[in-house]
Amino acid sequence: MIFLIFIFIPIIEIVIFITVGSNIGILNTIAIILLTALVGIYLVRKQGLSLLFKAQRNMSQGIFPSQEIKGGIFLLVSGLLLITPGFFTDCFGFAMFLKPVQDFVSKQASNYFRSRTR
Repeated sequence: MIFLIFIFIPIIEIVIFITVGSNIGILNTIAIILLTALVGIYLVRKQGLSLLFKAQRNMSQGIFPSQEIKGGIFLLVSGLLLITPGFFTDCFGFAMFLKPVQDFVSKQASNYFRSRTR
């Protein structure tokens, strides 16, 4: 499965690059890719600091920061996707910032791991 992801995602990205580049031009395509990377870095940094402060506040109150850890994992994944050049990965990277998407993915992952441990 992972092998197929590493094969098909670059193919999808190349097709999208060619399509977008032929429609809006190479320089505009490169500018959009750089802009999404910069916006992604900004959002990851901003949200990462917010998660860090929430985790510190919870730990000082004796509360285990489980939601912040989960948010940190999603932040790491979204940051990696946004830094990777491409429109397809950027869509998934920006989607990972959304709470409903995080809840859906974590529920699916939880169900997957529960079924594997039985």
